[in-house]
Amino acid sequence: VQTQRMSISGMGFTGSDIGGFAEQPSAELYARWIQLGVFHPFCRTHSSGHHGDQEPWSFGEEVIDITRKFVELRYQLLPYLYTMFWQYVNDGVPMLKPLVYFDQNDPQTHYRTDEFVFGNQILVCPILEPNALGRRMYLPEGNWYNYWTNELVSGKKELWVATDFDQIPLFVKEGAIIPKYPIQQYVGQIEHPELTLEAYFKLGKEKSFVYEDAQDGYDYNKGRFSYKTFTLNGKDKELFIHQHKEGTFETVYQTIKINLKAVPFKVIGIEIDNEKINLEQVSFDGFSLIVDKDFTEIHLIG
Repeated sequence: VQTQRMSISGMGFTGSDIGGFAEQPSAELYARWIQLGVFHPFCRTHSSGHHGDQEPWSFGEEVIDITRKFVELRYQLLPYLYTMFWQYVNDGVPMLKPLVYFDQNDPQTHYRTDEFVFGNQILVCPILEPNALGRRMYLPEGNWYNYWTNELVSGKKELWVATDFDQIPLFVKEGAIIPKYPIQQYVGQIEHPELTLEAYFKLGKEKSFVYEDAQDGYDYNKGRFSYKTFTLNGKDKELFIHQHKEGTFETVYQTIKINLKAVPFKVIGIEIDNEKINLEQVSFDGFSLIVDKDFTEIHLIG
């Protein structure tokens, strides 16, 4: 709750001492804390050091696996997180949005303090009770995809969400395009061979953003950044993805991989920048499409 309050008060780079600064958490509490903490802007495990070991391997193999799974997810979401920081610094957009901030016209959002929107398009709901196999939560306005199952659920209602121990309820806004990098062990370990975009189908339009720069220095103040706007426009038998770029920074990667989520038709034709593409001559398996990073428009035809 405090991280949400600080986020909307202008103190965005906040988080908790995962595992607790004092006292010793149980293995389950530590795992649940990790699952929440990776969705805070400031993410670290930290303790006084006087209350027992609090490294992931102190709690057994299951907790190690859960920690690895969620830390790797955070590394994959670094371009999404980096874009959140850019929008926060330049436009004052809170990185964590309480439900009441996201939709203040809905009275049901006014007193729900544990759920929050991470960035603009990912809804996070932590597990707070021991031995839980899920929890009740509230989905705000709009339609949302369950991140783990890709099930589409309508909003403005309370529902029970079943989860395993290695999951918490995560939902992605319909129409969102979520950018991801490959898994790495530290920032800068590898040069990213391509940017992955996970495109969640929607009947209608939705805008998403990706900010990138050299990740060091101040050249971004001279325009050496890349700020891409992706507009997804879904129709009954068509899907358009339009890209607009601002800034002069050129990324190392040359291709973009688009993973299509829940497209309700079989793709029988593709046009890139108004040019028809032979399906046998493009890297497309029915679910993923690899294209040049500088495309302007992709048109998928069902």
